[in-house]
Amino acid sequence: MYQLTLTNAERRAIDWVGDRYAHGTDLYRLLWAGCEAFPNDADWNDPRDITFNVPEHVAWQINDIGEECNYLWDCFAANFSQKLCKFCCEVV
Repeated sequence: MYQLTLTNAERRAIDWVGDRYAHGTDLYRLLWAGCEAFPNDADWNDPRDITFNVPEHVAWQINDIGEECNYLWDCFAANFSQKLCKFCCEVV
């Protein structure tokens, strides 16, 4: 099990990317449908940070998305891209 904490701004960036790249809608679906989110009462647009408990098979799918974009995470801020790269590097 892996953990990934996203701020509201980072989740809005995923929304903004949308269908342009896999790290938009596909990443959203993996996180929201494939992971347990904390706080339990949060929704995607919650202003609070949300921590996702990411099962290994979902972590590998997120890594595949990163590989597809050469870990550049187009249209994301540098610190968000680095967070996702770090997450992918931890997947074993």
